Amino acid sequence: MKLDSVDTVVNFAKARHRLWEGKPTKSRILTTRKFTNVFRVLDRGSQYLLGLMDLHDDLIDRVALSYLYRQVNRPDSFDAIIEANEGYVPEAADIFNPKWYDKVIAPVVAARPGAFLNGAYIILIKPGDSRGTVEKMKDVFPRAANHLGHVADVTDLATRVLLLEETPGIGPFLAMQIATDLGYTRGEPDQENSYILAGPGSRKGVGEMLGLGKDATQVQAQVAINRFPVERLPALPYSNGRPPSLMDIQNVFCEYSKYCRMVRKGDKGTGKPYVRGERFETLIPAQFVRS
Repeated sequence: MKLDSVDTVVNFAKARHRLWEGKPTKSRILTTRKFTNVFRVLDRGSQYLLGLMDLHDDLIDRVALSYLYRQVNRPDSFDAIIEANEGYVPEAADIFNPKWYDKVIAPVVAARPGAFLNGAYIILIKPGDSRGTVEKMKDVFPRAANHLGHVADVTDLATRVLLLEETPGIGPFLAMQIATDLGYTRGEPDQENSYILAGPGSRKGVGEMLGLGKDATQVQAQVAINRFPVERLPALPYSNGRPPSLMDIQNVFCEYSKYCRMVRKGDKGTGKPYVRGERFETLIPAQFVRS
């Protein structure tokens, strides 16, 4: 298989989206291994968080909620947090209060040993610190209050990312994820083609397509993502024709890098078909729906 090809990336993305639609595809790797969706907003975690963020009206509450959720990154853990928080979705006043972690987070962490955090994102509260999770969260998260307050004062995607990068506990990749989350919420414009910051996985995927034998640079990745032929991919479901955004294409390249590793290793799949998770109502942000 020729991996250093735009056509291969296009075919990979189309096949992955067919699985989201519940349609068959011939790839044993895709049908038996787990990959995220072509469209970031369709992923279970994004759908889960979108529903929670829209319960808040104030942007600071939405920013703080995404900041907390993306570093826990588990809907089941977050359901437990909400239950421990007397049924209320956490807001900024909770997340920036060290005492709240003793009252709400500590019992949840104790009840979920080894199953509280999901390491899918770069979680900066974990490495190089021997303290327990709760103590680190009590330290890092409240110190983000002023920084996230500045994020809540601006409206454009690029500035939000830059300000988030200055926030304790956030690196460039996580900054882009949180800023993207904000763009899903009520009253936001669709800015997903205005700015992109390619993450590590995306740069690997671009490097594969370009045949570099190494990760692409940030500039190479941004050029490839901007030039990618989105017209060859399906439109976002229920959007009346919105094509994949720059954020979606970054997502495609991140997953393509995983696919290439499996192909190169001769992965034949698990033999057990990957089954899509539980069905739930698909939420599409109003700003993504074409008139």
